Amino acid sequence: MCKVFKLYTFFKVIPMDKNVEFTLLYDIYGKLLTQKQQEIFEEYYLYNLSLREIAENKNISYQAVRDSIKSSESTLLNFENVTKTLSLTKRMKKAYELCDSEDLNKKRQQLKKLLRSEDDI
Repeated sequence: MCKVFKLYTFFKVIPMDKNVEFTLLYDIYGKLLTQKQQEIFEEYYLYNLSLREIAENKNISYQAVRDSIKSSESTLLNFENVTKTLSLTKRMKKAYELCDSEDLNKKRQQLKKLLRSEDDI
């Protein structure tokens, strides 16, 4: 079963796959985590290891791994809430797609509205 994650922005809640969302956030903000947090985060989200497997590999407790992942998730979400870089990236991608359409006159108003928007698309 797919876990659903909700990214909270100013006015809109966006459900999406938790793994995809945190992977995108990690791509943007991952270097701001500590080296240890990066290693544990990558093993969990990128290499799909269980908490128990990571704990055994690192010779630390299961709870320490869980706490590190929760802390990393919180940190990544806080960076996004402050900088909105992922939100901007998504809006710019949508704007690019609108510009790439054949009927630019019809899409012009949508494009202007999108670029002024504070909400994620």
